[in-house]
Amino acid sequence: MARAKLSSLLQALEGRFGGGVFRNWKGLTVLSALQDSVRNPNTVNQVKFREILTVASKAWTNLSAAKRAGWEAVAEYLTRQREHFSNEAGTRTVIRVPRGPYTALGSLTATLGLLGSVDRWDSGDAIPDPPAGATGPSQPTAVSVTGDTDDMVVTWVDPASMGDLATTQYTRIWVMSEDGHYFPQLASYKADGVQTATITTLRQSGSGVAGALEPGWYHIQLDSVNDLGLRGAPSAVFSIRLALPA
Repeated sequence: MARAKLSSLLQALEGRFGGGVFRNWKGLTVLSALQDSVRNPNTVNQVKFREILTVASKAWTNLSAAKRAGWEAVAEYLTRQREHFSNEAGTRTVIRVPRGPYTALGSLTATLGLLGSVDRWDSGDAIPDPPAGATGPSQPTAVSVTGDTDDMVVTWVDPASMGDLATTQYTRIWVMSEDGHYFPQLASYKADGVQTATITTLRQSGSGVAGALEPGWYHIQLDSVNDLGLRGAPSAVFSIRLALPA
């Protein structure tokens, strides 16, 4: 990745150039290499997300005025919530917090996606009622990671609050490798009270195929989703250098 220096006459660069592409990265204009090919554009997660978009769009046309008003209220809450989310800056941030403003349909799509990420909803299920008046959980704390390339053990303390009107919550474990071999991904999730997860494989960048852990630096960050489909702010990032087992 190379940095491009702009001038008063040239304020922005974007798009392909030769074998690379100009893009904005943290306020800078950089030239990155283009991937030779998309080896697997139909990973399980990509297919699942497209299904959610399709189902949400079709369901929206059949919702009553009262249900649409409920999702409008959820959209307002999500927009306010995201504005107050804090997230660490830099390449070690694993969870990319979405920003508003949210539309009513966007709040429906986001809720279905979050419920789907913890197996509380799939495309064959009924559309849940809008969680108007509910709130998301607080952050997982005391994140710690140990292990080697055989298995990486993540521990934490569950959020102090699962959110108003919620009855349970799930902590999600996100992992990425610093060298880019493993893209930022949801590696596991656990129901309230478990507070530990063991990671032995991660999906590889480009292909999405699961592969064994390799030596190097890894960054881990957690968040939580409650049974109403609302999420909390990300935890602090924990970084660890994994070595081959002794």
